[in-house]
Amino acid sequence: MRIKFVLTIAGLMILFCVGNYYIGLRFWQCIGSAIGAGWAHYYWILFALITGTYFWGRIGAIYFPGDCSDKLIWFGSYWCGVSFYLCLLWLLYDMGIAVARLLGFLTSGVNYYSSFGAGVMILLIASGGIVHGIYNAWTAKVNSYDITIGKQVGDCRELHVVMISDLHLGLLVGTKRLRRAVQMINELDPDLVLMPGDIIDENIGAFVENGMPEILCGIRSRLGVFGVLGSHEYIYGHAEKAITYLQRSGVKILRDDWIQLPNGVYLAGRDDLFKEQLTGTPRQKLSNILTDCKRECPIILMDHQPVALAEAELQGVDLQLSGHTHHGQLFPLNILTPWLFEKDWGYLRKGRYQLIVSSGYGTWGPPIRLRTSSEIVDIRIKFTLPV
Repeated sequence: MRIKFVLTIAGLMILFCVGNYYIGLRFWQCIGSAIGAGWAHYYWILFALITGTYFWGRIGAIYFPGDCSDKLIWFGSYWCGVSFYLCLLWLLYDMGIAVARLLGFLTSGVNYYSSFGAGVMILLIASGGIVHGIYNAWTAKVNSYDITIGKQVGDCRELHVVMISDLHLGLLVGTKRLRRAVQMINELDPDLVLMPGDIIDENIGAFVENGMPEILCGIRSRLGVFGVLGSHEYIYGHAEKAITYLQRSGVKILRDDWIQLPNGVYLAGRDDLFKEQLTGTPRQKLSNILTDCKRECPIILMDHQPVALAEAELQGVDLQLSGHTHHGQLFPLNILTPWLFEKDWGYLRKGRYQLIVSSGYGTWGPPIRLRTSSEIVDIRIKFTLPV
């Protein structure tokens, strides 16, 4: 499984390099004749430096950690988003030219591929989309759900839950956005706050050094703050450290475990699927986790990825809360995520089983969202007598 993961990353890196070469080539075709062939070497050196900033930053963070490496990673993360849309727009442009020529709408003797105007147009469109995407990433919404669970326990009739997933706290999602998240959560005045995974991103040093544990301690919740590990805590190999710092932050992490809240509701949390892929140790079966849970009581499950839905339904889970998908984060990837997950965002009900998947508060990779939104999920649960 680890080999599969490494091969996936290697494939993405090759795709990134090929895509950036294509972008560089198309822009050189637009400006090369104007500035002269003698500048080609300088152009490609500069373009290679820009393209590689994220990787230079990563290497620097290992051997020369500091502000310079952080800035390279920050710039490189934005470039990943910019290059994605530049590559997409150039592909659309080239395909449009090819189709127009095939249909006889364009003169065959004219080289439309080296048009300076086309390069300017693509830059303007990409810039507008990126600016809008940055605004979306920084502007979180509150999405509300009112749901009913046909179980009662004790005197508990209602429960107000706030879910915030995929914060990706670290270098790119920093203290300013975290403070805003804490403020938004406290304004909702929840009974319970749940964080289903990817709370900390790859740079756990930035999480600690920037005082984020102290900011997380500011969350107010009558029944506490609970979370589970996500894929990123495992991908970057700091699961145990993440648990230590999150526990200090007042976030209780459930790892293939459950607790019963004072109101009688069961709250369970599963380890992420990436645990097995990256550590070789599988997570427990849900049937084993919930062995001692009384099925006549309400059961809420946190599982970072919205998978194994049939297993959760079979085991009597009433409400599953997940994230991970980011709802695609970058258009048109949000068109593809429904093919990967039975429910990639929003609400799903199957009999008594209910699922809510969040698009997440933070971002992974480029701090950009297009046609998706950063969100905090506000859930009001009513408990009724079984029908």
